Amino acid sequence: MSQIDAQLVQRTYTTILQHMVNHGWAPHYTQLADEFSISTEEARLAVKEAAEFAIGCWTSPGTDQVGSWAPFNNTPTQYMVSVDGERKWFGQCGLEVNAIRWLFPGKEVKIETRDLATAELITVRYKDDDILEITPESTVGHINNPMWKWAEIPVHDN
Repeated sequence: MSQIDAQLVQRTYTTILQHMVNHGWAPHYTQLADEFSISTEEARLAVKEAAEFAIGCWTSPGTDQVGSWAPFNNTPTQYMVSVDGERKWFGQCGLEVNAIRWLFPGKEVKIETRDLATAELITVRYKDDDILEITPESTVGHINNPMWKWAEIPVHDN
């Protein structure tokens, strides 16, 4: 049973996501404590609970710091994201990174990555729901596990 107010957990989730949209990185829980006028312990627990209740959100193993907050990753990944030519975001995975475009309405979102087998550059550009570019044209996505088995993938506890 949660010891943290559900509204604080929701506010924490939303604030972290908005901070990542605005800055390209997640705030530390001490920043949230200051912003919310709560103790650092309350903020730390709120981050932990927000990550536990959200899909695709977690803290870095062994820490209380945001590691990933879908669709973003707080640690550099091979999924580099630019918005209107400004590059400062990283995508969580090859699937989630495509959702970033919905957080930047009316703006051009460019995803650059490399094929992990060949190192060939892959570029995908969006503006809202319009796909502006897919290079190379033969680009496809691949997930090793069917979606119905995702719940069986072990989650690492901190």
